[in-house]
Amino acid sequence: MRQKITAGIEVVRPLNGAIAALSVLIGAMLTKQGITHTVWLAALSCFLITGGGNAINDIADTDIDMVNKPKRPIPSGRLSRKGAWILSSSLFIPGIAIVAPVSFELIKMAIPVTCLLFLYSFSLKRKGLRGNTAVAFLGGLPFVYGGIAAKYATPTIIPFVFAFLFHLSRELVKDIEDMEGDRGYAQTFPLVHGVKRTIKLVNTLLILLIAFTFFPYMAGIYRLPYFLSVLFLVNIPLVLFLFLMNGERISFSRADRLLKLGMLGGMVALILAGF
Repeated sequence: MRQKITAGIEVVRPLNGAIAALSVLIGAMLTKQGITHTVWLAALSCFLITGGGNAINDIADTDIDMVNKPKRPIPSGRLSRKGAWILSSSLFIPGIAIVAPVSFELIKMAIPVTCLLFLYSFSLKRKGLRGNTAVAFLGGLPFVYGGIAAKYATPTIIPFVFAFLFHLSRELVKDIEDMEGDRGYAQTFPLVHGVKRTIKLVNTLLILLIAFTFFPYMAGIYRLPYFLSVLFLVNIPLVLFLFLMNGERISFSRADRLLKLGMLGGMVALILAGF
């Protein structure tokens, strides 16, 4: 039983869910409308739906993970596919239900997002850039979810764009790392177009991201604390990432971790922008 619980937690990836929930809170903070009861429920909803999506993703990836990640819970036999289906349902259903009494607008977003998570895991994920774009889109939505919960979504467009560019870049880097296991199962961008072209696309996306991080400060939307934090916690790690990756001085797994560091730095910058 203990092994199954541990495997279930590993499949759900609660840290990812916590980051998504924090993104909801940050989105609400940026609206300057306050963190209301509805916002807290939206954050919990996002945590649960993210966990359900992670479980579905592992179910769909069972065959690929046999090659790429054989120690994952399902391919290793620590958790059955049936158990993962039950786990995902136990997260999706309350994740949608808890916002039903407080906001029809949140329901209108939660249900399509859940459908997109299924579509991504079982179809789009194996269709190259379309799948990467779907993940990037989903990665930016928690900020918008927070804005909707606060009844003012417009200010969340900026963090949505940040998250979209970050996630799209990271998904492409992960696809390079997973090329051998994906061969024969998916038509990822690196498999179709090659590593060099993929790196060029990642370069373009991250340069766009770095340029866009200056916009909110220059436009007077965010203040100096945001600018300083985004400069040191986001842009410097991203420039380092570009330098190391293009010079082939870093493995793609380490490059992915450096991108994660930049993403966390971006969240710190957005928190400071919300005050």
